[in-house]
Amino acid sequence: MKKLTKVIINGVLVFAMQNTTIAEPTAVAEKSNPDEVRLLKSTISDLEERVSRLERLLKLPNAPQPEVEKVDPKSGWKYRKFWLQLKEGMTATQVESILGHPTRIDDMGGGFQKFFYWGELPTGAISGYIEIYENGVYKVYIPTFRE
Repeated sequence: MKKLTKVIINGVLVFAMQNTTIAEPTAVAEKSNPDEVRLLKSTISDLEERVSRLERLLKLPNAPQPEVEKVDPKSGWKYRKFWLQLKEGMTATQVESILGHPTRIDDMGGGFQKFFYWGELPTGAISGYIEIYENGVYKVYIPTFRE
């Protein structure tokens, strides 16, 4: 029992000493850089004011609403963000509602299908496809999009 007590006391002392050495440099840094601390406080104050103004704008009934990107439902396949919405188990209809109608559909037999999407974008040609089994997505091959 005495050994366990000694181990616990030593552990507590080591922990306390480590926390003291960690805390000391911060205290020294704050004392030696008052201009830096003043600058940080000023920056925080400015940021709080900006956030407050933005929150007030959002609460106004006739405040300008952020623009929503309008995408032709037939061309969702041209955007990476729509490919990332596809999940395993989605139906073929759900895939088409997100990406649009495939460029080509291959019926592989036995309940397997492949939906192919390809075409030209301003950044170059892209192509990707989705493997479907018994009307459920099981694998998505996202095109490589160039910026």
